[in-house]
Amino acid sequence: MILLLAAAGAMIPLGLFLWTQHKTSTPSLQWPTLAKILNLQYDPSPPRMSGAWNGRRVAFETAPAGVTLTAWLNAATSLRVECAAKDVVTRRAGLVIPDPVEPIDRAFGAKLLARCSGKSAGPTVFDSALQQRLAALPHVDLVGEDTRVVWSVPAVKDPDGAEALLAALCAVADGLESFPRGGKTLA
Repeated sequence: MILLLAAAGAMIPLGLFLWTQHKTSTPSLQWPTLAKILNLQYDPSPPRMSGAWNGRRVAFETAPAGVTLTAWLNAATSLRVECAAKDVVTRRAGLVIPDPVEPIDRAFGAKLLARCSGKSAGPTVFDSALQQRLAALPHVDLVGEDTRVVWSVPAVKDPDGAEALLAALCAVADGLESFPRGGKTLA
């Protein structure tokens, strides 16, 4: 009887732990609460959060490889930028390879590679503060061009992580807006 009670006592914390892990890993269970915290709208089918975050239209959507975050630009940009782990950017490079951005931050340079279609624009878009912000994040894989910046991550589980992703994503969008398509450079 004591052995049975000890086994039950051990199973309850394990069960709670597994339920918590399942809940934070399942967007349909986690995102309704997360959307309220971030002041975004939640749409259950398919799981999606969207709305305005700090004045910029953003969205979180489920994707086959995890979650896709999108921030829309207020005007189309003349640039194409990408930033991810070095091997990912190198593997993804096609026939037209944008210029690599010279790293300012040592941690950024050790971990990530950024490319920008405008050689002189790269340091403006990926300034020192943004490089530090990106280097501190656990997963970076973003592409920005035309009217949006898209970032793929394995999961979005908590408000702090979501806010850090949104802040970095919107900083990239702000940098891209400095180089409008067909217009004068604002930077």
